[in-house]
Amino acid sequence: NIIIVAEGAIDRSGKPITCDLIKQLVSKKLGFDTRATVLGHVQRGGTPSAFDRILASRMGVEAVMALLEATPDTPACVVSLSGNMAVRLPLMECVQVTKDVTTAMSEGRYDDAVKLRGKSFE
Repeated sequence: NIIIVAEGAIDRSGKPITCDLIKQLVSKKLGFDTRATVLGHVQRGGTPSAFDRILASRMGVEAVMALLEATPDTPACVVSLSGNMAVRLPLMECVQVTKDVTTAMSEGRYDDAVKLRGKSFE
């Protein structure tokens, strides 16, 4: 399960809703093992450009739309970048490709591993 928290989120009384607060609540109230990860320009490496900021907004919108449109039968997805468009990819297919890359690498099939990673990796 994934919980997404917007930067600057506040409750009805104006108190900040932080990822650490949610992490503590989920651990304490639900008994789940939790981890908090704060993503941002550090993940991409370097100072964010205008493209980075627009990309974050587009991908965030796509992630929220995926959540709003989801039903209990909707397969899990990953929001990704294709060209300059935010797109949804099936999570399990992405996981399988990652496993296939690992297998290709361990078997020394480096050309196959590069192809599995996609054009942007070549």
